[in-house]
Amino acid sequence: MGLKRNDNYYYTMLHLAKMLSTCAVSCVHQTNNGIVKSWLDENFQIHDDGKVSTEDVERRKTNTAKRTSWESTDKRDSLLFDDQNLTLCIRIPSSIDKHFDLYYATIRPTLGSLKIITSDNQMISIRDKEMVAAMCLFSCMSLADILKLKEEKSERLIEEIVHKDRIIQNLKREMEIPVEKTRRIIKEKLSSLGRQYGREFVLSKDADTLVDEYVGDNITPLLKAIEHTAAMKAEIYDDLQITIYNTDIHIKAEQKEDETAGTAAVIGVREKRHARLITYLEKLERAFNAVVEKGLRPTAANIANEMDVTPASITMWFNNHSEDAKRLCDADINLCKNSRRNFEPLKEAMAGKKNKPKTA
Repeated sequence: MGLKRNDNYYYTMLHLAKMLSTCAVSCVHQTNNGIVKSWLDENFQIHDDGKVSTEDVERRKTNTAKRTSWESTDKRDSLLFDDQNLTLCIRIPSSIDKHFDLYYATIRPTLGSLKIITSDNQMISIRDKEMVAAMCLFSCMSLADILKLKEEKSERLIEEIVHKDRIIQNLKREMEIPVEKTRRIIKEKLSSLGRQYGREFVLSKDADTLVDEYVGDNITPLLKAIEHTAAMKAEIYDDLQITIYNTDIHIKAEQKEDETAGTAAVIGVREKRHARLITYLEKLERAFNAVVEKGLRPTAANIANEMDVTPASITMWFNNHSEDAKRLCDADINLCKNSRRNFEPLKEAMAGKKNKPKTA
C-alpha cells in the first residue's frame, strides 16, 4: 500500500526529532484540504491543528534563497549556542503547490542533546549553527526524495496490480470456464423446457457427468437429446418434477454440410472422446484401488460408490464402451493394471465379451 500524502510530513518531522533530539517539532504544510499545522507529541504521535497563523501562511509564499533560519526562542539559559535562537526553520518545496512547507524544530538548550562535546564546554559558534542547519536541510531533502520515490514506486505497483487484475478479469470473461459455460447452457435449456411443458426438469448425478463429458464439444446434439427426452417424459409422467437420467439421453451424431469441416470436426471429436475414455478408465482404476485398500470387495456397487455414481451407470458405460476399453487396455498394459484382472465388467470386456446396449 502506498504512503498517504500526510505520512511524508510525519516521517520528516520524526526524522528531525530524532536527529536533533528536539523538545518540539511542528510543520505548516499544504494538503488537499488546505493549509494544516501538524506537530509531534512526546510519544512521536502526530496531531493536526486547524489553527495556522497568518504569518506562517504568508511565509510559505515568501520567495527566498535562504532555505533555513534560526528563529527567536523564549529566554532561557543555553549551554549550546551563544544566542537564544534555538528553533530551526527548514523550508522544503511542497509536493502540492508551488510554495514551501515550513518545518520547525526547537533544540534542547544543552550540548548533550546533540551529543556534541567541545573543549571546556565552549558554546557553538554562529558558523557551527549554520552547518547544523545545512546538514538538517540536506538530510530532510534526501528523505523527501526517498519518500517520493517510494510513493511513486507504490503508485506504479498499484497501477500494475490494477492493470493485471483488469487483464485477468477480461480473460476470465473471454475464456469462461468451459464446464461452467456448458452447465449454464444446459440449465437454461432445462428452464426453457420447464416453461414449455409446465414441469421442472432436473438432471441426475449420472446425467450431470454425461454433460461434463461434452465440455469443449459441440453440445447441439446433447441439447436436442435432452429436448427429446423432456418431451417424452412430460407425455408419460404427471409429476411436477421430472428427473432425466443419463440412460434417458440418446445422442445422435450430426452430419456436417461442409465435408472438409466435417472431417476435421470428426477427428477433433474422436480425440476428445479417446481422452474421455482413458480418463474414465483411470478413474475406475483409482476407485478400484481405493476399495481394495479399504478391505472391501471390488464389486460394482462398492466401486460406483467410490466414484460417486450408480452401479447402473458403470454397467451402461461398459455396454457402450467394452470394445473401446479392450482396445485401450491392449494398447497400454499399464492402463487399469489391477482392475482389468479383478473387476468383472472390465474382465469381460478384455475377454472380448460385449453386451448389446439396452433400447429405450
